[in-house]
Amino acid sequence: MKIAIALVLAAPAAHAGGLEVAEQNAVSAATGGAGAAREDDPGAAWHDPAALADDGGWRVGLSVVAARPSIESSSAQGTTTSAPSWSTPPHLDASFAQGRWAAGVAVGVPFGGGVTWPAMWPGASQAVQTQLQDVRVAPFAAWSFGALRVAAGMHVDFGRLDLDRGLDFVDTTGDVRMSLSGIGIGADASAFYKPRADLGIALAYRSRTSISFSGPAAFTAPDAFADETPDQQAYTHMTMPDQLVLGARWQRGALAVLGDLAYTRWSEDPATTITFADAQTPSAVQTNDWHDTFAARAGAEWRAGKLVARAGAYYDPTPVPAEHLVPAAPDGDRLGLTVGASWRLAAAWSADAFAERMWILARATTSVDTMPATYGGSAVVLGAGVRWTR
Repeated sequence: MKIAIALVLAAPAAHAGGLEVAEQNAVSAATGGAGAAREDDPGAAWHDPAALADDGGWRVGLSVVAARPSIESSSAQGTTTSAPSWSTPPHLDASFAQGRWAAGVAVGVPFGGGVTWPAMWPGASQAVQTQLQDVRVAPFAAWSFGALRVAAGMHVDFGRLDLDRGLDFVDTTGDVRMSLSGIGIGADASAFYKPRADLGIALAYRSRTSISFSGPAAFTAPDAFADETPDQQAYTHMTMPDQLVLGARWQRGALAVLGDLAYTRWSEDPATTITFADAQTPSAVQTNDWHDTFAARAGAEWRAGKLVARAGAYYDPTPVPAEHLVPAAPDGDRLGLTVGASWRLAAAWSADAFAERMWILARATTSVDTMPATYGGSAVVLGAGVRWTR
């Protein structure tokens, strides 16, 4: 008798764009996540490193972002709300520019998210808890050719995937808990063009990263199934998608307007399969079939002495089709509004803060492999940072 193991790996919409974490520092997050064409910020090390080849010296920035998502599932069995929790991915940017060249490194969390449902909710056999975090370290070098600047680099992703799922043994239940980790490598390239003093145009590419995860799987199962569910190693593979971002920044006096259009190639990871070291334990396959997306982000900032005030908005469509909308991936189109500010503390120091309200638009699943339900929700995101330039 085979075990019905519902191991759904598609991660939830705890942040924007399926798995994407768009809030990478307290400056760009305040303008709706638009920041590719901002050249005067240490965060360019993440968004578009080419912009930093401007003879600007040292730039260092540290930000912490706290996100609190809330997802709601409505079905014939009632309404269930995910357990609220805060996640706090950090971000570090450091670079040095002299003459026509620049070099540096960015450290952040480009992909991640998590959802925790009550242990006894109607969808427990498909999802109780899913947590994914991808920490990326991305060194780069940049060079200026006058109005045109270019950069190239690589990134190393350190991924961690924690799963908690119920197991359906027909007349009884059990569970499995896995903690998997892996490392992958990718390449980056960017360009920045400044035809006039008031205009900057940026183009940044970050390649896909293939990560092979492995780690322990601990089963709780009745004695009759003990031979098929021993504690053992589990394995899976995920591809973090390619991203291409086109950005622009226009300034007139104290006002600057920014906009980014981001393309993400989610279709590179059509399915996720978990296999186990013991051949008697059946593999679990989750079909993703996510589609590629374009996200639009825009914002503005106003400078007045030591103060810079910011505001922005974004629209980020979900990559998850309705036929694959499941409790572990309760994803929907997102709308967000942001505000923030910076204050110059001293000649070399600035402090930054932002706040974001995000809405996950409700929609119903059409999957025949999961319980009929409608998913939607919202999130509050707060962040703060400090910058040093010299």
